[in-house]
Amino acid sequence: MALMKRIANLFRRERLNEEIEAELRAHIEMRTEENIAAGMTPEAARRDALVRFGNPGAMKERVAARDVNLVLDGVWRDLHYAARQLRRSPAFALTAIATLALGIGANVAVFGVLSAVLLRPLPFPYADRLVRVYSVKGGQQIGPSPLDARDFAAASHTLQYLAAYDQWRKNVVTTRAGDVPQQTKVGLAPAELFEALSVRPLMGRLFLPEENQEGRNREALITARYWKLHYGGRSDILNQSLIVNDIRYRIIGVLPETIPAWVNEAETQIDVWEPFFPTPGFWEESNRPGRGYQAVGLLRPGVTLGQAQAELETLAQGLAAAYPVDRGYGVRVQPLAETRAANMTGVLLLLMGAVGLILLIACSNLAGLLLARNTARRREFAMRAALGAGRGALVRQILTEALLLSGIGAGCGIGVAGAGLAVLRARYAEIPQLVESGLDWRALAFTLLVAVLTTIGFGLAPALLESRVNLCDALKESGRTGGSIRQRFRKALVVGQIALSLVLVIAAGLLTQTIVRLEGQDLGFRVDHLLRAHFYLPPARYATPESITQFCAQFYQRAQALPGVRDVSITTIYPPADLWRMNFSIDGRPVSTAEDIPQARFGVTDEHYLSTLGIALVRGRDFASTDTEGSPAVAIVNQAFVRRFFAGGDPVGHSLLMGTPPGQSVPDEWMANEHERVMVVGVMADAKNSGLEADPEPQFITLYRQAPLVNFGFKDIVVRSSVKPETLGPELRREIEALDATLPLAEVQSMKDLISGQTWDKRFTASVLGGFAALGLLLAVVGMYGVISFLVAQRTQEIGVRMALGATRGSVLWMVVREGLALGIVGVGFGLAGSAMAGRSLSGMLYGVRAFDAATVLASAAALVAIAGAASFIPARRAAGIDPATVLRSE
Repeated sequence: MALMKRIANLFRRERLNEEIEAELRAHIEMRTEENIAAGMTPEAARRDALVRFGNPGAMKERVAARDVNLVLDGVWRDLHYAARQLRRSPAFALTAIATLALGIGANVAVFGVLSAVLLRPLPFPYADRLVRVYSVKGGQQIGPSPLDARDFAAASHTLQYLAAYDQWRKNVVTTRAGDVPQQTKVGLAPAELFEALSVRPLMGRLFLPEENQEGRNREALITARYWKLHYGGRSDILNQSLIVNDIRYRIIGVLPETIPAWVNEAETQIDVWEPFFPTPGFWEESNRPGRGYQAVGLLRPGVTLGQAQAELETLAQGLAAAYPVDRGYGVRVQPLAETRAANMTGVLLLLMGAVGLILLIACSNLAGLLLARNTARRREFAMRAALGAGRGALVRQILTEALLLSGIGAGCGIGVAGAGLAVLRARYAEIPQLVESGLDWRALAFTLLVAVLTTIGFGLAPALLESRVNLCDALKESGRTGGSIRQRFRKALVVGQIALSLVLVIAAGLLTQTIVRLEGQDLGFRVDHLLRAHFYLPPARYATPESITQFCAQFYQRAQALPGVRDVSITTIYPPADLWRMNFSIDGRPVSTAEDIPQARFGVTDEHYLSTLGIALVRGRDFASTDTEGSPAVAIVNQAFVRRFFAGGDPVGHSLLMGTPPGQSVPDEWMANEHERVMVVGVMADAKNSGLEADPEPQFITLYRQAPLVNFGFKDIVVRSSVKPETLGPELRREIEALDATLPLAEVQSMKDLISGQTWDKRFTASVLGGFAALGLLLAVVGMYGVISFLVAQRTQEIGVRMALGATRGSVLWMVVREGLALGIVGVGFGLAGSAMAGRSLSGMLYGVRAFDAATVLASAAALVAIAGAASFIPARRAAGIDPATVLRSE
């Protein structure tokens, strides 16, 4: 207690100084009175007292220094003794450090990702004022129309800037010799975007407002990375040429790499930017329906988020009154920082909870190990207590050993976390948020906090138990049994480890089942031996629908002739997601209001689409080669279309008018105010067209050669093969280059890989959670093995007596295994209760499986009970091999 008081004195120096001064005054007064009583004058008596006690300031410093020296000396002695004890038990020390390194490392790694996504400040000067603006309809938010964003910016008094921008896949090549065309995502942005983000070029300038106009938008910005990679960091980069979709752009500036990929909702950082002028006539009112763009704004100084929200809601109501296409749309303003996580917030919180369980398992494991080790040292503690050591000194010593272990484990854990983050970044490079993850000061501070908590977690209970030393009891137990309280505590720790491990195993099993069911479900088409790739025919050289059709026909013929190719289709649609929607109307069914205009998913293709993808034809006929440019246009609808718009009847023979119905003032996003008529000739089976987790939506498709208004240059080639589809990628590239050497083939991937990419968030969560479950299970097995081994060692005399009295080896083996199975069953019981509660947090990520799936739960529970029995088997064999004569002689 004296040492604790001195430690406390270090943190209350002002009060301590006052106490020292008061005590000095009292002593000086007493000495002065004694001197006066001895015959000295008051002045001489006072002077003598002051001389004897010296300078009060120096006295205070000596007292404080003594406190510091005593504290540091005590800490050093405890640490030195703890280190010596750990050197004497290298197996225990290595096991404890490895356990802590894994537990702390897993926590720090996940925290490193969470910190980068949720806690780290944005890399922009006015980050707290940056917002995203969304359109909202029916509770769903989508990027606004650029025309709406333009009108918001013009009328707003709360926004200093508001910039709508986008990204398009384009064919890009430099004018340097040897550079080949690459299809890359090019950012389309006005100058206001860079002003809002406060991005300043490393050299050159940004876009000018007038460059966001037709004929004046042939300027480009590149990032420093692109500058170094393609131009070697040349100082004369300004005014160099960059060819984008066969159009020459002039490089006017080099941007720093300060705009992360997640800001642009892209997989990788965008390296090439051009003014936001997507197509001629883009800013006409006919393009107001086009939504899905990104919009970033900067609040004016002093403006709150609520004020901006209220103002934009009023402006949105005005736009809805002026433009029918805006009716039913609201607006939402959200801090940019809150959108960084995208859909990873729930995943990261789930993983943070999982690593928290890992740390609890590790702490309980170490508590059991420390308790077992300290039980063997009970005579040492008893002797120290007999020699005068108080309970506080014993607790301090045990906690010092735990702190030393935690410190070393935390240091190793930082290395484990760094390696784990490197693996995650390499394996899941398509997750832009992971690129920014790493170990910063927040991660180091978190590591320190976790080290302190683990010290308390696994050191406090053993310290309190072992510090309650009774000399007689310690000598009677002879270091063997450790006491019934300690045995029950060890068993409780094992039960807790099994329970927590079961929660992790069940969660990982449910997510794995979700992935299996998502990817293994009937998608409505054949996934095997299917390859897909994307290409773009730039309008500069493919200006007419006829030229696009001609190129696609030639590419089809070349691809179809390749060895190993069974069928080929050139199309704009491919399951499991079709993002293109089209307004339409059915002949004989007039539309009275804009809200009643039917809409369905839509795409254009060739006559080989159904056969290549393996989609069944349910009714009517397929497209045919006789459906030419000059013949009546035809369409095929899916079953969901029939159920929605024909009430299960027969749509074959009915005509659809593509585009906004005549008489309505709401232009179609793709066809503006134009129309094309198609006749339904067939019904195809439903195939996934809105993602793996959603039911197929109504859809109709037509031939691009019969629909010139929507025969755009962006196309996909889908190939069905008899060989591994990945092997056809280089062949397809050679064939398209033979037709046009300036055209790159991009996003070449098998359909299986494409579908796997649709489940990246669940795959990421399941793989990481599965690793944590395996780690937790390993720690639980080690804990179970350690406790059972320790109990067997403590019961050696009892087992020897049993065998001397006739107990067989089999009965002894079963007795020990039965004890392990009992602990496993109790732990599973608690784990099932915990899994039922944890299942609620998982329910939003599951598909085709319930949060408490009986098969998964029962299989996981049975596996853990079996593992508990297996972990007990080796100690049981050791117990069955005890020689009773040897045991009895030793006693």
